[in-house]
Amino acid sequence: MLKIENRRAKAEEDVRLVVADDIGRLYARYGLALSVGRVFGLLLASNQALSLDEIAETLGISKSGASVAARDLERIGIVNRLGTPGSKRVLYEATDQMESTFTGTFARVNDALQAMHRAESRLGGGKAKKRMKQMVEVHEFWLRESNDMMERWRRRRQNK
Repeated sequence: MLKIENRRAKAEEDVRLVVADDIGRLYARYGLALSVGRVFGLLLASNQALSLDEIAETLGISKSGASVAARDLERIGIVNRLGTPGSKRVLYEATDQMESTFTGTFARVNDALQAMHRAESRLGGGKAKKRMKQMVEVHEFWLRESNDMMERWRRRRQNK
């Protein structure tokens, strides 16, 4: 029976590593550190909270690398830090509030919109001004539609 349990645990760990690597590569494409994406992927694919030692060992990274990644993920609100009563041991888990994964994206689009507004106001007439105005409009549209979409998502989740 122990062999079956070990095999099952190994298969579950292998799946978590595949997910961690996929999410890591995805996040790296968008300019985040590969380790940040891998830690997030591992936590998303884990059924329980993990310590920094467990994260580091599973992913084959240093404990300090796991710590930096976990803190970054906690700061942007997609990972929760859990204390353990009577211990200094800290555990991390992915949030159950998946809309928080878009918070950073919305912030970046809003930052881009502000830069586009500044650029548009500095440009004179002509093609450049017209292009910049379209950039402003598409960013405003994106944010408006995204806000509506997230509101629909929240209502949907409340009805479940």
